[in-house]
Amino acid sequence: MKVPISQMTFGDSEYHRKDGTWKAQTLYDFAKAKEYPIRDMPLWCVDLSTEAFECAQIKDFIFQCKRVNDCSLEYPIILDNKGIIADGYHRVCKAILEGRETIKAIRLEEMPAPDRIEEE
Repeated sequence: MKVPISQMTFGDSEYHRKDGTWKAQTLYDFAKAKEYPIRDMPLWCVDLSTEAFECAQIKDFIFQCKRVNDCSLEYPIILDNKGIIADGYHRVCKAILEGRETIKAIRLEEMPAPDRIEEE
């Protein structure tokens, strides 16, 4: 019998920052509308000490591994206006595991309005 693995789609991906929450689709649409260029970013620039996703249990680790395996490097990662990865950690992991030196990236110069603001 197969062990079920949780699924997550691009539409479920979100970026959280103290001043709001953005859907990944919102960030991509904003970057496209602003015509921000796609550039090759050296992977040695990525802060690997970031806690990008939670892996407290083996099922969480398996879920994240599957997302790394299933992601496509065809799509650029998105950096927020502070240079922090807002979408694309799974693609960064895949690129590093494949031995690549760069990854396609878009750097936002400004942030769109958040999709949601969390109440404190």
